[in-house]
Amino acid sequence: MASLTLDFFSKVLGKQTNVNVILPDAEEVPVNGWRTIVLLHGWSENYTSWMRNTSIERYAMKRQIAVIMPDGGFSFYNDMAYGLKYLTYLTEELPKICNKYFRTSLLREDNFIGGLSMGGCGALTVGLTRPDLYAGLICLSATNFPADGFQAQYETLKDTEWLQSMKCIYGEIFPHLVGTDYDAYHLAGKIVSKGGPYPTIFHYMGLDETEGMEWARRMESVFLGFSGNPFHYKLVTYPGIHTWDSWDAHICEGLDYLGLAEVPDHS
Repeated sequence: MASLTLDFFSKVLGKQTNVNVILPDAEEVPVNGWRTIVLLHGWSENYTSWMRNTSIERYAMKRQIAVIMPDGGFSFYNDMAYGLKYLTYLTEELPKICNKYFRTSLLREDNFIGGLSMGGCGALTVGLTRPDLYAGLICLSATNFPADGFQAQYETLKDTEWLQSMKCIYGEIFPHLVGTDYDAYHLAGKIVSKGGPYPTIFHYMGLDETEGMEWARRMESVFLGFSGNPFHYKLVTYPGIHTWDSWDAHICEGLDYLGLAEVPDHS
Protein backbone atom coordinates (compact mmCIF):
# COMPACT_ATOMS: atom_id res chain seq x y z
CA MET A 1 0.00 0.00 0.00
CA ALA A 2 0.95 3.62 -0.44
CA SER A 3 0.17 6.12 2.31
CA LEU A 4 0.31 9.85 1.65
CA THR A 5 -1.09 13.22 2.64
CA LEU A 6 -2.49 15.65 0.09
CA ASP A 7 -2.43 19.33 1.01
CA PHE A 8 -4.46 21.41 -1.46
CA PHE A 9 -6.67 24.45 -1.87
CA SER A 10 -10.37 23.66 -1.82
CA LYS A 11 -12.45 26.06 -3.90
CA VAL A 12 -15.60 24.97 -2.06
CA LEU A 13 -14.15 25.54 1.40
CA GLY A 14 -12.18 28.57 0.31
CA LYS A 15 -9.09 27.39 2.19
CA GLN A 16 -6.20 24.97 2.28
CA THR A 17 -7.19 21.56 3.59
CA ASN A 18 -5.67 18.10 4.06
CA VAL A 19 -6.61 14.55 3.16
CA ASN A 20 -4.86 11.36 4.21
CA VAL A 21 -4.95 8.70 1.50
CA ILE A 22 -4.24 4.97 1.34
CA LEU A 23 -3.82 3.44 -2.11
CA PRO A 24 -3.50 -0.20 -3.22
CA ASP A 25 -0.17 -1.40 -4.55
CA ALA A 26 -1.55 -3.58 -7.35
CA GLU A 27 0.34 -3.29 -10.63
CA GLU A 28 -2.77 -2.41 -12.61
CA VAL A 29 -5.53 0.04 -11.71
CA PRO A 30 -9.04 -1.30 -12.41
CA VAL A 31 -10.63 0.07 -15.58
CA ASN A 32 -13.04 2.27 -13.63
CA GLY A 33 -10.55 3.17 -10.90
CA TRP A 34 -10.13 2.02 -7.30
CA ARG A 35 -13.03 1.07 -5.10
CA THR A 36 -13.00 3.70 -2.37
CA ILE A 37 -14.27 4.37 1.12
CA VAL A 38 -14.24 7.83 2.67
CA LEU A 39 -13.74 7.67 6.45
CA LEU A 40 -14.84 10.61 8.60
CA HIS A 41 -13.36 11.55 11.97
CA GLY A 42 -15.08 12.53 15.22
CA TRP A 43 -15.65 16.05 16.53
CA SER A 44 -12.44 16.38 18.57
CA GLU A 45 -10.22 14.88 15.85
CA ASN A 46 -8.90 15.52 12.35
CA TYR A 47 -7.84 13.87 9.10
CA THR A 48 -4.94 12.02 10.79
CA SER A 49 -7.07 10.23 13.38
CA TRP A 50 -7.95 7.07 11.45
CA MET A 51 -4.31 6.46 10.55
CA ARG A 52 -3.03 7.12 14.08
CA ASN A 53 -5.62 5.11 15.98
CA THR A 54 -6.48 2.09 13.83
CA SER A 55 -4.90 -0.47 11.52
CA ILE A 56 -6.91 0.82 8.56
CA GLU A 57 -3.87 0.65 6.25
CA ARG A 58 -3.52 -3.08 6.88
CA TYR A 59 -7.25 -3.64 6.47
CA ALA A 60 -7.26 -1.72 3.17
CA MET A 61 -4.24 -3.65 1.90
CA LYS A 62 -6.07 -6.96 2.40
CA ARG A 63 -9.06 -5.59 0.50
CA GLN A 64 -7.20 -3.67 -2.21
CA ILE A 65 -9.29 -0.55 -1.72
CA ALA A 66 -8.48 3.13 -1.55
CA VAL A 67 -9.24 4.97 1.70
CA ILE A 68 -9.80 8.74 1.76
CA MET A 69 -9.67 10.47 5.15
CA PRO A 70 -10.62 14.17 4.87
CA ASP A 71 -10.69 16.87 7.50
CA GLY A 72 -14.20 17.94 8.50
CA GLY A 73 -13.54 20.44 11.28
CA PHE A 74 -16.44 20.68 13.70
CA SER A 75 -19.25 20.63 11.18
CA PHE A 76 -21.05 17.28 11.44
CA TYR A 77 -20.15 17.29 7.72
CA ASN A 78 -22.98 19.66 6.78
CA ASP A 79 -23.04 22.80 4.72
CA MET A 80 -22.88 25.03 7.78
CA ALA A 81 -25.38 27.84 8.25
CA TYR A 82 -22.54 30.15 9.34
CA GLY A 83 -19.40 28.46 8.17
CA LEU A 84 -17.93 26.16 5.54
CA LYS A 85 -19.75 23.92 3.06
CA TYR A 86 -18.40 20.52 4.03
CA LEU A 87 -21.22 18.47 2.52
CA THR A 88 -20.74 20.10 -0.88
CA TYR A 89 -16.99 19.65 -0.54
CA LEU A 90 -17.32 15.93 0.22
CA THR A 91 -19.87 15.16 -2.48
CA GLU A 92 -18.90 17.45 -5.36
CA GLU A 93 -15.27 18.51 -5.07
CA LEU A 94 -13.36 15.80 -3.22
CA PRO A 95 -14.41 12.86 -5.47
CA LYS A 96 -13.15 14.70 -8.56
CA ILE A 97 -9.86 15.60 -6.88
CA CYS A 98 -9.29 12.00 -5.78
CA ASN A 99 -10.19 10.68 -9.22
CA LYS A 100 -7.74 13.13 -10.80
CA TYR A 101 -4.77 12.44 -8.54
CA PHE A 102 -5.38 8.87 -7.36
CA ARG A 103 -7.60 7.29 -10.03
CA THR A 104 -10.38 6.45 -7.63
CA SER A 105 -13.64 5.34 -9.22
CA LEU A 106 -16.54 7.73 -9.68
CA LEU A 107 -19.08 4.91 -10.04
CA ARG A 108 -21.66 4.63 -7.27
CA GLU A 109 -21.11 0.89 -6.86
CA ASP A 110 -17.44 1.52 -6.09
CA ASN A 111 -17.92 4.24 -3.48
CA PHE A 112 -18.69 4.02 0.23
CA ILE A 113 -18.58 6.35 3.22
CA GLY A 114 -18.19 5.72 6.94
CA GLY A 115 -17.25 7.35 10.20
CA LEU A 116 -17.32 7.25 13.96
CA SER A 117 -19.17 9.40 16.47
CA MET A 118 -19.64 12.78 14.71
CA GLY A 119 -18.26 11.12 11.60
CA GLY A 120 -20.85 8.36 11.87
CA CYS A 121 -23.58 10.99 11.94
CA GLY A 122 -21.81 12.63 9.02
CA ALA A 123 -21.80 9.39 7.04
CA LEU A 124 -25.56 9.17 7.53
CA THR A 125 -26.12 12.79 6.56
CA VAL A 126 -23.87 12.73 3.51
CA GLY A 127 -24.83 9.25 2.33
CA LEU A 128 -28.57 9.76 2.70
CA THR A 129 -28.45 13.25 1.19
CA ARG A 130 -26.64 11.89 -1.87
CA PRO A 131 -27.63 8.21 -2.16
CA ASP A 132 -26.76 8.44 -5.84
CA LEU A 133 -23.07 8.61 -4.89
CA TYR A 134 -22.59 5.85 -2.30
CA ALA A 135 -23.39 2.14 -2.36
CA GLY A 136 -23.04 1.78 1.41
CA LEU A 137 -22.50 3.52 4.76
CA ILE A 138 -20.71 2.54 7.98
CA CYS A 139 -21.80 4.22 11.21
CA LEU A 140 -19.67 3.44 14.27
CA SER A 141 -21.10 4.63 17.60
CA ALA A 142 -23.40 6.93 15.67
CA THR A 143 -27.11 7.40 16.10
CA ASN A 144 -29.53 9.97 14.77
CA PHE A 145 -28.28 12.73 17.04
CA PRO A 146 -29.03 15.48 14.48
CA ALA A 147 -32.75 14.96 15.15
CA ASP A 148 -34.15 13.63 18.46
CA GLY A 149 -30.87 13.45 20.33
CA PHE A 150 -29.85 17.08 20.02
CA GLN A 151 -33.07 18.21 21.68
CA ALA A 152 -32.14 16.30 24.83
CA GLN A 153 -28.59 17.64 24.79
CA TYR A 154 -29.91 21.17 24.36
CA GLU A 155 -31.74 21.05 27.67
CA THR A 156 -28.48 20.50 29.59
CA LEU A 157 -26.03 22.45 27.41
CA LYS A 158 -28.03 25.47 26.20
CA ASP A 159 -26.17 27.87 28.52
CA THR A 160 -22.73 26.86 27.20
CA GLU A 161 -20.58 27.69 24.18
CA TRP A 162 -21.74 24.38 22.72
CA LEU A 163 -25.00 26.04 21.69
CA GLN A 164 -23.22 28.67 19.63
CA SER A 165 -21.20 25.97 17.91
CA MET A 166 -24.39 24.10 17.04
CA LYS A 167 -26.06 27.23 15.70
CA CYS A 168 -23.04 27.86 13.48
CA ILE A 169 -23.73 24.45 11.94
CA TYR A 170 -27.53 24.31 11.88
CA GLY A 171 -28.63 27.91 12.14
CA GLU A 172 -31.44 29.38 14.21
CA ILE A 173 -33.69 26.32 13.79
CA PHE A 174 -31.45 24.38 16.17
CA PRO A 175 -32.35 22.21 18.07
CA HIS A 176 -35.65 21.67 16.24
CA LEU A 177 -34.23 19.47 13.49
CA VAL A 178 -36.78 16.64 13.32
CA GLY A 179 -38.37 16.51 9.88
CA THR A 180 -35.67 18.65 8.25
CA ASP A 181 -32.86 17.63 5.92
CA TYR A 182 -30.63 17.39 9.01
CA ASP A 183 -32.75 14.42 10.16
CA ALA A 184 -31.48 11.03 8.93
CA TYR A 185 -34.94 9.48 9.31
CA HIS A 186 -36.46 12.22 7.17
CA LEU A 187 -33.76 11.74 4.53
CA ALA A 188 -34.33 7.98 4.53
CA GLY A 189 -38.07 8.50 4.12
CA LYS A 190 -37.48 10.69 1.07
CA ILE A 191 -35.35 7.96 -0.49
CA VAL A 192 -38.08 5.40 0.15
CA SER A 193 -40.73 7.66 -1.36
CA LYS A 194 -38.61 7.96 -4.51
CA GLY A 195 -37.97 4.23 -4.68
CA GLY A 196 -34.21 4.50 -4.10
CA PRO A 197 -31.37 4.32 -4.67
CA TYR A 198 -30.74 2.64 -1.32
CA PRO A 199 -27.27 2.64 0.26
CA THR A 200 -26.60 -0.35 2.50
CA ILE A 201 -26.21 0.70 6.17
CA PHE A 202 -23.98 -1.01 8.74
CA HIS A 203 -24.39 0.36 12.27
CA TYR A 204 -22.26 -0.53 15.31
CA MET A 205 -22.89 0.54 18.89
CA GLY A 206 -21.06 -0.47 22.06
CA LEU A 207 -23.29 -2.08 24.67
CA ASP A 208 -21.68 0.09 27.34
CA GLU A 209 -22.56 3.32 25.52
CA THR A 210 -25.72 3.76 27.58
CA GLU A 211 -27.30 6.74 25.83
CA GLY A 212 -25.96 5.59 22.48
CA MET A 213 -27.69 2.23 22.81
CA GLU A 214 -31.00 3.98 23.44
CA TRP A 215 -30.72 5.93 20.21
CA ALA A 216 -29.31 2.94 18.31
CA ARG A 217 -32.39 0.88 19.14
CA ARG A 218 -34.58 3.73 17.94
CA MET A 219 -32.64 3.94 14.71
CA GLU A 220 -32.90 0.18 14.25
CA SER A 221 -36.66 0.36 14.72
CA VAL A 222 -37.01 3.15 12.15
CA PHE A 223 -34.90 1.57 9.43
CA LEU A 224 -36.26 -1.94 9.92
CA GLY A 225 -39.72 -0.36 9.80
CA PHE A 226 -39.33 0.36 6.10
CA SER A 227 -41.00 -2.51 4.24
CA GLY A 228 -38.50 -5.13 3.11
CA ASN A 229 -35.54 -3.40 4.80
CA PRO A 230 -34.54 -1.71 1.52
CA PHE A 231 -31.37 -0.22 3.10
CA HIS A 232 -30.24 -3.70 4.19
CA TYR A 233 -29.79 -2.00 7.56
CA LYS A 234 -27.88 -3.99 10.18
CA LEU A 235 -27.18 -3.04 13.79
CA VAL A 236 -24.47 -4.97 15.63
CA THR A 237 -23.68 -4.55 19.31
CA TYR A 238 -20.75 -5.78 21.37
CA PRO A 239 -19.38 -4.95 24.82
CA GLY A 240 -17.50 -1.69 24.41
CA ILE A 241 -17.39 2.02 25.11
CA HIS A 242 -16.89 5.14 22.99
CA THR A 243 -13.21 4.51 22.15
CA TRP A 244 -10.89 3.75 19.25
CA ASP A 245 -10.33 0.26 20.60
CA SER A 246 -13.96 -0.55 19.85
CA TRP A 247 -14.00 1.13 16.45
CA ASP A 248 -10.78 -0.51 15.31
CA ALA A 249 -12.16 -3.88 16.41
CA HIS A 250 -15.32 -3.59 14.32
CA ILE A 251 -14.52 -1.53 11.20
CA CYS A 252 -13.66 -4.73 9.31
CA GLU A 253 -17.07 -6.22 10.02
CA GLY A 254 -18.56 -3.11 8.45
CA LEU A 255 -16.29 -3.33 5.40
CA ASP A 256 -17.19 -6.98 4.93
CA TYR A 257 -20.91 -6.26 5.23
CA LEU A 258 -20.66 -3.65 2.47
CA GLY A 259 -18.97 -6.17 0.19
CA LEU A 260 -15.42 -4.89 0.68
CA ALA A 261 -14.10 -8.31 1.61
CA GLU A 262 -10.48 -9.40 1.71
CA VAL A 263 -8.94 -10.30 -1.63
CA PRO A 264 -7.30 -13.77 -1.77
CA ASP A 265 -3.51 -13.63 -1.76
CA HIS A 266 -2.18 -15.65 -4.72
CA SER A 267 1.46 -14.74 -4.22
